[in-house]
Amino acid sequence: MHSKDESFSTFINFNGDCGEALEFYAKVFDAQIGAKMTYGQMPQNPEDPMPAEFADKIMYSALKIAGSVVMFSDVPPGTDHVTGTNVILNIRSADESDIKKWYNGLQAGGEVITELGPTFFAKQYAMVADKFGLCWNLLLQEGDFPMEASFNI
Repeated sequence: MHSKDESFSTFINFNGDCGEALEFYAKVFDAQIGAKMTYGQMPQNPEDPMPAEFADKIMYSALKIAGSVVMFSDVPPGTDHVTGTNVILNIRSADESDIKKWYNGLQAGGEVITELGPTFFAKQYAMVADKFGLCWNLLLQEGDFPMEASFNI
């Protein structure tokens, strides 16, 4: 049983370039950057001060992309950063112009893994690794995604 107060979102960590990533994704997806807090704006612990060079790094921010909230952060000092090769972000639209805009925007400085084209599961599909190393599935389709419908959720 799920309540109205529950939600699910994706949280992506960056290695010091979160501010650049926010601007990039806001432009690609015509999204507004939500609340944004830097490590310098957070309450500081005098016993464990934040390094000065981290003051302008992003502790928290969010974008609403295709109706879903995606949260962004720079990893805190002393935390290892591993580019998200094990994460693929799916974004679907019934509007082909959205897919083409996203495809063109995400491949700038990135790599096309699967060229945009028709598949058995979508009218158009592409996989792109963007310039930050994140992989995106772009799907042009109308109605429910067949695999999601099979879960009866």
